[in-house]
Amino acid sequence: MNNVTETRAKYLQELEIFCKKNDVAFTSMQKLLEAERSKKLLKRNSLVQQNIDREIENAIADDNK
Repeated sequence: MNNVTETRAKYLQELEIFCKKNDVAFTSMQKLLEAERSKKLLKRNSLVQQNIDREIENAIADDNK
């Protein structure tokens, strides 16, 4: 296993222990965390796309001068 996979497995084990300790559904917590991760990725991708669009618009504007 690589380091990322090991870290992720350790993280999930710790999360499961924490959920059991606090009477929280582990699967629900996993889904919530995945949703947050997806939301952050979509937001980041949107910002990247905005920067690309801005650069294209600036390049077109410079060509039209």
